Amino acid sequence: MPTNQAPVHEEAPSAGPAAAVVIDLLEEVVARTPDAVALVENGTVIDYRTLWRDVTATASALVGDGVAAGEPVGVAVQRSATGIGALLAVLRAGGAYVPLDPADPPDRLRDIVRTCGLRRIVPAAPLPPAVTAGLPLRIIEPVPAPGPGTAAAPLRPATGGLAYIIHTSGSTGPAKGVLVGHRALATAATALLESWRIGPGDRFLSFAAPTWDTSGEETYPTLLGGATLVIDRQATDGTVTGLLAAVERNGVTVVDLPTSFWYEVVDFLRTTRRPLPPSLRLVVIGGEEVAAGPVRAWCELVPDRVRLVNTYGQTETVLVTHQAELGGAAGRRLPDDVPVPIGRPLPHVRQVLVPTAPGSPVAELYVGGPGLSLGYRARPGATAQRFGPVPGAGGDRLFRTGDLVTAGADGQLAYVGRVDRQLKIRGHRVEPEAVERALLGHPGLVAVAAYGIDAATGGRRLAAAVVPRSGTAVTGPELAAWLHDRLPAHLVPTRWSVRTALPMLPNGKVDHAALAPDDAGDGGGPAVVGDPVVADVTAIFSRVLDRSHGPDDDFFDAGGDSILAARLISRLYRRFDVELTFVDLFEWRTPRGLADLLRPADSAAAGHTGPADGWTEPRHG
Repeated sequence: MPTNQAPVHEEAPSAGPAAAVVIDLLEEVVARTPDAVALVENGTVIDYRTLWRDVTATASALVGDGVAAGEPVGVAVQRSATGIGALLAVLRAGGAYVPLDPADPPDRLRDIVRTCGLRRIVPAAPLPPAVTAGLPLRIIEPVPAPGPGTAAAPLRPATGGLAYIIHTSGSTGPAKGVLVGHRALATAATALLESWRIGPGDRFLSFAAPTWDTSGEETYPTLLGGATLVIDRQATDGTVTGLLAAVERNGVTVVDLPTSFWYEVVDFLRTTRRPLPPSLRLVVIGGEEVAAGPVRAWCELVPDRVRLVNTYGQTETVLVTHQAELGGAAGRRLPDDVPVPIGRPLPHVRQVLVPTAPGSPVAELYVGGPGLSLGYRARPGATAQRFGPVPGAGGDRLFRTGDLVTAGADGQLAYVGRVDRQLKIRGHRVEPEAVERALLGHPGLVAVAAYGIDAATGGRRLAAAVVPRSGTAVTGPELAAWLHDRLPAHLVPTRWSVRTALPMLPNGKVDHAALAPDDAGDGGGPAVVGDPVVADVTAIFSRVLDRSHGPDDDFFDAGGDSILAARLISRLYRRFDVELTFVDLFEWRTPRGLADLLRPADSAAAGHTGPADGWTEPRHG
């Protein structure tokens, strides 16, 4: 924490601490409206009474098994009603849930199990056996049938106790779990409920993975507002058409999207001139810096009645701390040379700005208030480094975000950079040092550097430059495959540069500003293609990947990721009028492989840009 600078600006919270915990607030909603629809999962309707019954059954099983107040309980979870119920059950039992993504590398999951001291796991989704092998864990199945030991009354969690431990997306090696208390969760969820005006008539789409803190932005305001959380597998198939079809089919009124995926929605609307489904009233975006151009395009294409809200927050500050209204005339006037605002603090947030230099308009943002997390699990040094008082701002505990901002005349903040090397890639926090540490474990490498690059097609990508040992040959696809067994997918670079040496500064450190990807040979060169469909598909691959791509080159080996896959699928749909899914792209990874799925029945169909009207179910040509 800084010791020699006073804050230039401070904004104190205007709201007091929440009086209850979310599970108690949910119980009140159940008592008021037991027959209201709480969840819709792929067409299956679950009312609040049924949700509460199932939550209580699993909570009773946990209490009967001896779970202690505040005890961390692992939940293997994917996007499902069972998963939502399991997380709530841990809260109702008085425990603190720890969401586990079964798709993460087993070593990372085992590290989380050990670091959090887990003794029990609720398998709301299948967990690889390698995660639990040899560990003293008890498996508590969700929503068990009544039987001996399951009738114990659930514990009542304390307001100041622990609600969950969620791991920041940039962590690797020893797990960096953020401790979120009941008071902070209830405070933040209630603030969003009021700001977004969530009520019984709303249907909020579940889009974020349950292991992301963004999932809490969807779940808790929805359920505390007596609204409906919608889970639809087509909404997350990676396509804009799938998302919009799910929104229309379910009458969704609110969506919360990563900024990078929202760009794809804007591009789709701009190209097809399709209207948004009429039920939609609020679109929330966040996770990375927003560009002014897409905001202006959105405001020209979308009626002003649809709110567009840009949000800012960190896992450590719980859900959302700042937001800005971007829709309407204000959004249409945004200039390209001024950062898009992240907005003002929500009522429960204390904001402190510390200047980077005397008289500088750029300041580092500190955040406090009742929505602040409790720190990091089993990492007192990291907790002391990021949480604490700031000289000149009183003795209250604040979180050092590491983000640099400027304050406008209207009081709105704009993000302008970082004080360290941390990156935001597709909404994930990425520590380049963590990627570098992992890469240095490769026996064929002697030097590495990870960094972010701006892609011509929009957004940021994670890149890596590597220097192999003498006599050793390495390629980007080989290194990516090696890393996938050791790191979460968002920490695997999608652009690679193999070098004889890294550029250095006079002080002996890597010159990150001089790094630029050299893609020669990694993605294949241009090729002469006689088949016009293969040629068209190859050209679209090249534009999406922002590099030369051959007809037989693998999309994912060439740096494709989930966001680029969504962009590719969207552009192929607009060109060929055939809706693909992630499954198709995983099966047919090359332009030549996809060509037969996209080949039109006649030459006239090749120029068609989409269905005549409405959002359709996926179909294959």
